[in-house]
Amino acid sequence: MSASTANAKVPTFAKFMIGGISGVIAQTVTHPMDVLKICMQVSRSSLRKAILRIHKKNGIGGFYTGLSGGLLRQMTYTTSRLGIYMTLLDVGERHFGRLNYATMFGLGMTAGVMGSFVGTPTDIVMIRMVADIYLPPEKRRNYKNALNGIIDIWKNEGFFKLWRGALPTMGRAAIVNGAQLGTYTRLKMLLEDRGYIKNDMLLQFAAAMISSVVTSFVSIPIDTAKTRIQNLRDSKKSLSLAGMMRNIVKTEGALSLWRGFLPYYSRAAPNTVITMIPSLTVVYTACLRRPAVRPL
Repeated sequence: MSASTANAKVPTFAKFMIGGISGVIAQTVTHPMDVLKICMQVSRSSLRKAILRIHKKNGIGGFYTGLSGGLLRQMTYTTSRLGIYMTLLDVGERHFGRLNYATMFGLGMTAGVMGSFVGTPTDIVMIRMVADIYLPPEKRRNYKNALNGIIDIWKNEGFFKLWRGALPTMGRAAIVNGAQLGTYTRLKMLLEDRGYIKNDMLLQFAAAMISSVVTSFVSIPIDTAKTRIQNLRDSKKSLSLAGMMRNIVKTEGALSLWRGFLPYYSRAAPNTVITMIPSLTVVYTACLRRPAVRPL
């Protein structure tokens, strides 16, 4: 959020709070797409088969399997990454003026890496809760909720296993946030400067939708490998991100790295729109009777 151009300064703690709340709202709306994406990556099935399997096993409610994990992930990961990014962007613009795309991309990567490290435990739990759909009853983990899952992993696999797959998760987050946050900010400036779109809400929507295409395309191969690593049942088995990607290409073909692209983008696009349109910032500043902060 380009707070340096605003008439009122949003406190740092509010930037983190806004990021977390908007992330929770976005996750609630788009969680079914997350469930479909994970199911396709874990089971190697088509979108149609994934939909039928989930509905057959758990009905409509099955599309919200692992929601507690998704929400807790937003409270940790998204709160951190958006708060850090908005703070870094604000500091950068105050000291150096308008930043170029490479710098914005770099700030997004930095925020993503830091936020993903915080959110890795909840990411693992959500993936495992969803993956249970494809396991026979005797092999399911049956986490009651996200906190139960975290405690179970800590107790049965060890504290540090909560960060299983942290490196691929951080690598994915670097690409996702660099592409999403950096591209969104730059696109919005470009569309606004050239006068292509004058309506501010439409401007934000267009920037979010376009940046989501870039984000989804460049990040889903890493996301697929990360999901497979975090869902491994053997806690002693270790496989690097590059090793998992090579294994997928060798056994399933290169295009399998983009398995689940449609639900991935279908989640990423509305998630970006909901997260980036700063209605919560406007509400926050209005409550304090301050001039509204200029939207991102």
